[in-house]
Amino acid sequence: MIAEGLAVLLDYALYLLPGLILLGLWFGLTPKSQVGLRIAILILAFVLMRDAMTPLRMWLLSDDMQIGFLANPFLLASLGGLSLALVALISRLSPELWQLVVVCKGNRLVGLILGIVAGCLIGLPLRLYQGVEAGIIPGYWTWLAGMAVLAYGANALEEVLFRGLLQGYLEQHVSALRAALSSAVAFSACHTFLALSVTQLGWPVLLFTLVEGLACGLIRMRYGVVASTAAHGTAILLIAVPLVGSQ
Repeated sequence: MIAEGLAVLLDYALYLLPGLILLGLWFGLTPKSQVGLRIAILILAFVLMRDAMTPLRMWLLSDDMQIGFLANPFLLASLGGLSLALVALISRLSPELWQLVVVCKGNRLVGLILGIVAGCLIGLPLRLYQGVEAGIIPGYWTWLAGMAVLAYGANALEEVLFRGLLQGYLEQHVSALRAALSSAVAFSACHTFLALSVTQLGWPVLLFTLVEGLACGLIRMRYGVVASTAAHGTAILLIAVPLVGSQ
């Protein structure tokens, strides 16, 4: 399992390398005063990393919005851990951008609970509609542990980019509500290539991500990125299943 996971990670890294080198050079050459452009480059890099997982068959998205991930908990946990490492790297290498991130706000416990509840309200109806019976999927509970690391770790990175950097930047120019709405629309728009080209599932993906983005944006506005990550991660965890026959 570990050896197979490392092989997939290596293939994934080599696949991404040319694009990430160019994006890294672009980011490095962009003046720090161009805050909006630097945020856009980071978001573009994330979209590349996310969407590249589809042609490599690391995940698949079905017509009923069910997300299937490779049944390798080591690989999933590694991807989640690497995502958290990228969050730490952003905070370390770009402190001027990190200042835009509202990590927590208001009552932290209330925010965390609200985030989890919102994630359940988004993901549970789809889970029930899909009729997933976890008990009959071989190795589901072992896979779920790795999937939880990926769901919350990878979505922490996504939330830092959209609700932390982008929404925080927009709040300097428009009202907090408009910034939240704008980040939600941007979040959904950044799934356009995934929806219309990579998977060809179309508007259901865009509608789901818009609803998810609105919930996360409003929760971030009141309680910060940790709470919005709880919402995002919970929703994805609920609609995810292991890819049958994958390792």
